[in-house]
Amino acid sequence: MENGKKKTVSTYLGRVDPDTKELLPKIPEKSAENRRKIAKEKEIAILKGVSSKEYGATYLLHEVQLRMSLGEDLMRAFGNSGKTILAAAMAYLMEPGAFRNIDSTLERTYIREFYDLRASMDSGTLSDFTRNLGEKAMNIDRFFELRVKGSNGLVAWDTTTNGTYSELDQMAEYVVNNKDGEDIKQTKTGFATDMRGIPLMFRHYPGTISDIATVDRMVSDIERYGKKDALFVFDRGFVSGANVKHLLDKGIRFTAPANTSSKAIKTLMSRFVKTNESLDMIHDGHAYKVWKTQIGLTEADRLSADGSQAYSFTVSGDAGHGDDGMINAYVCFDSKKYSDEVQNHKMMLNDLKRKAAEIECKDPVARFKKIAGKAIKHFDVQADGKKVIVKEKQNSVSFAENRAGVFVMLSSSDLDWSTVMTAYDARRLTEQAFDFSKSDDRRHRTPDKYTMIGRSLIKFVSLILKCELCAEIRESGKREMSVGQTLGYLNTINCLSYGSSSALSEISKNCRNIFGMFGVEVPNEPVLGIEVCDLRCLATPKG
Repeated sequence: MENGKKKTVSTYLGRVDPDTKELLPKIPEKSAENRRKIAKEKEIAILKGVSSKEYGATYLLHEVQLRMSLGEDLMRAFGNSGKTILAAAMAYLMEPGAFRNIDSTLERTYIREFYDLRASMDSGTLSDFTRNLGEKAMNIDRFFELRVKGSNGLVAWDTTTNGTYSELDQMAEYVVNNKDGEDIKQTKTGFATDMRGIPLMFRHYPGTISDIATVDRMVSDIERYGKKDALFVFDRGFVSGANVKHLLDKGIRFTAPANTSSKAIKTLMSRFVKTNESLDMIHDGHAYKVWKTQIGLTEADRLSADGSQAYSFTVSGDAGHGDDGMINAYVCFDSKKYSDEVQNHKMMLNDLKRKAAEIECKDPVARFKKIAGKAIKHFDVQADGKKVIVKEKQNSVSFAENRAGVFVMLSSSDLDWSTVMTAYDARRLTEQAFDFSKSDDRRHRTPDKYTMIGRSLIKFVSLILKCELCAEIRESGKREMSVGQTLGYLNTINCLSYGSSSALSEISKNCRNIFGMFGVEVPNEPVLGIEVCDLRCLATPKG
């Protein structure tokens, strides 16, 4: 009994031998003391002063940024903070997503040692740094100016919309019928790139500002940076008679794919089938048939939505053809695209007919029209009780398939077909890289405008590096390899350090081939405390 309560006390006597039924002696190793002793003996000692950090990707990114003069431009624009911006951008490229990962990436990789960065990049420090960076509007503008002035063949492309949950200093606005069909506020972002698709500058605009207004603002910025020959690349949604007339009046060089719903464009596509003036052309290792012709502008008998004069596209033979300007029209046929489009079109029609057979409801015609969307033009539809009967319109189907593989590129009259295709590729490649990170910007995870601007700049520098790697991989012919795979392979090369000594781990044949693909020497030993550029060049003005 203990404190008036019954308590059971057990004493372990040992194990019972199943044969003799006698108690076996206790095993000393099973005691708590001996278990602790054995565990201590099995511990692997952690050697103090020994470290292993991922080296290969840091080394490659440094060599690539050197030949782009990226670090130099950052140092010219931001002083010593340029090194921190570049390091944060490298870390973000290696592990995109949340900014809180930057500090752990810097610790895991050799970036901090490579550039001799002493300051921490924990969440609080990074927030202070990005806010301070976002307040330096003149420094950011100077950085963009340096990138634009140093470019060869500037491509300034149309804005892309971006849904956001942040206010962005009241720039985020609800946009009716926005491109992404989202019920959240939108901003617009305009980019300028070089002809290889490497970003040079960007601007944020309010969500409801017109496309023409953003073009005028970007033209003004680029001219202020000393460039007069920017080539604007738009998507087909921009192409209207009024917009093209504005570009012609302002003398803005441009190119864009035409909207095939335009009557004039349909006429050109029909004439293309009959012309004997098309030429065989090669672009980026791909064969096309190309017919160069012209399309005109004339005043329409209506007004635009904003009350200004509307303009219509015309072709030869139309009344008033070209009275208000002429532009190039390159009608192109891609045999591979033709095969894919015909195949996809047939599969789409068959899928819709299968879904029609499954419909059974009060208003089957309305249900099928909702399912078919724009493809309803290819069907005659009749109700049969709760069922629906659909038949293909042969003329409509034939019309669509006859135009498969055909597209039309419009441009100002000074541009040849090769320049048009190269410029559009630059826009497409950069937009793909930008769209990949669109979802990261939905929540900027900060209510502060300047912190958001600072983070946007670091992401932009990261995008510059990513697009440069993409371009070099593409130009090497190794298109199947992604940037993420490239950096992942290279980060199998580690820098092993013990005290003041350090060495690189074994470099695989795969990693050697990657360095060769980028024209970079294979490293022999780790570099410590290097500068992002030759500091002597900063004493000489640039641009």
